[in-house]
Amino acid sequence: MRIIIIGAGRVGLGALGVALVLQGHEVIFAARRPEVIQSINQLGYDVITKGAVEACIEVRGVRAVNLAEPEFAQEVARADQIYTSVRPDNLPEISSLLAEALLYRIKAGVPQPLDVFCCENLKNAGSQLERLIFTNLPFQYAQQVQDRTGFNAAISDRIVSGQEFDQQGRIVITADAMGDVLFDTLQVKSPFDALPPFKGLGNFPACIEEKLYILNCGHAMCAYLGYQRGYKYIHEAMADETINRAVVGAMLEAQSAMQRKHGTTLHYGNLISDILASFANAALMDTIARVGRDPVRKLQADDRLIGPVKLAYRYSIEPTYLIQGCAAALSFAQEGDAQAAELQKLVKERGAETALDVIAQLRPWNPVSKLIREAVKQQTS
Repeated sequence: MRIIIIGAGRVGLGALGVALVLQGHEVIFAARRPEVIQSINQLGYDVITKGAVEACIEVRGVRAVNLAEPEFAQEVARADQIYTSVRPDNLPEISSLLAEALLYRIKAGVPQPLDVFCCENLKNAGSQLERLIFTNLPFQYAQQVQDRTGFNAAISDRIVSGQEFDQQGRIVITADAMGDVLFDTLQVKSPFDALPPFKGLGNFPACIEEKLYILNCGHAMCAYLGYQRGYKYIHEAMADETINRAVVGAMLEAQSAMQRKHGTTLHYGNLISDILASFANAALMDTIARVGRDPVRKLQADDRLIGPVKLAYRYSIEPTYLIQGCAAALSFAQEGDAQAAELQKLVKERGAETALDVIAQLRPWNPVSKLIREAVKQQTS
């Protein structure tokens, strides 16, 4: 297949791109930065895996185009699949460009259907991207786009910790050796043979919730608790017995809550030991700044911290460790992180109570808000 990946960052290159190239597909990256586009076109890129298998995968024969140039729409007109990997905050920006490209495809008379996979840590990612696309489409073309385009959700659970240029100017990605790409099968327009690490799921919404509430929750907790203790890397924080206990405890609390909700363990609930091993992998050199970035988004009502706390509380599971992670997130003040600066300004000027109200929609009388505020006092005393 001819596949476009919008976003030439860690996940786009180190999880999606390398897997699709190894399967034999033609892969085209759509990016904005000229130096990234030039490097991919001239040199390809390398993926260095760390963990159970250590190797250097030389990715060659891929191309890159500028997302804002006409060539992007031309590539979309010839594509079989598209993946977005840009982080949720950037979806509104790229949706207008993708809408223009889909319109170009319709006007060019391309009859075959196209599947777009929104690969973001986001609930209902496919539906959210679809709504953004249709706000940018002329109404007279909306039905044609809907008939010929499937908007699907996908998620990569591979930890990709590094992206840099080597001395030759080639991009080098550092990633865990393990990791899957899960996708929702319900809206796929053109069924295809999914080869590892791609796995189609019929219960994808429940699975993405489980990933957010177990894997991403544990990762974020490790970052925020590690930041409080002055660590730079995730593996350093995992080596701290107190933090390790809290991370494991929080993931188990979230797992219990998900089991109560669904009556069974889904995907990630069975992988906690493997997930913890990835967190502790020192070879990844995964930074607390990277994992903890954008704390405002991660403290939202149904995201990886507040979401599992509320779910645990609903099923009468004591969220002792989850509460610690939420409280620690409120103190994250990583230099250079715009959302961290915004969060600290809000907490300093209006207090933790208001911050939780504004960001997480937790009213002051909400028992979860009270528990988090009490934990904040304990951590700062």
